[in-house]
Amino acid sequence: VDGVLGGFGKVDPVDVRESALFLQDARAEYAKSSVVAPRCERALDGGAGIGRVTKNLLSHHFDKVDLVEGNQRLLDAAPDFLGERREHLGELYCATLQDFLPEEGRYDCIWVQWVVIYLTDSDFVAFLQRCARALRPGGLVFIKENVLDTRYSSDLLKDEDDSSVTRSPRLMRHIFRSAGLDIVLERHQEEWSDDMLPVLMCALAPRE
Repeated sequence: VDGVLGGFGKVDPVDVRESALFLQDARAEYAKSSVVAPRCERALDGGAGIGRVTKNLLSHHFDKVDLVEGNQRLLDAAPDFLGERREHLGELYCATLQDFLPEEGRYDCIWVQWVVIYLTDSDFVAFLQRCARALRPGGLVFIKENVLDTRYSSDLLKDEDDSSVTRSPRLMRHIFRSAGLDIVLERHQEEWSDDMLPVLMCALAPRE
């Protein structure tokens, strides 16, 4: 896991713990207003890598989890990495998020973590629109990502080394609105190092 998280393997337990609580809370919140009770049949792990989020989070809440990952080598390693959680493994898709076209009406949950920094704003909006169409009734899209804090006056920070862009919470919300998604629940990762950019979790539902 340390390699998967770029040397920050120690964050995995706190990341998973708060993600699990957020997942449960968001689905419960959405159930209050949705005419369809949330189901736990199939999730999608977006930008899955070798399946850390699937193994430690999603496979504990959903019967099957599909993985989409742009690196075939990482995707090939996923079944062995999942180990005892392998029975929950669904389909494996080798594609970048900007090119991935999920099947419509397939997922109860789409979880996308630490990868949208590699999407342009327009690709991000288009990806979210495709995700919205891929949800089953009662399903939600989850975005968990580093964001800029109040130390930054701009809404966007570019990293020329890896071509990533870190956005402000305000810009993230603008992108969600542009994609036709409403925020069901929003929460910062609470247990997190002060010397790392804060992490924002957002649960999103298609606008009625």
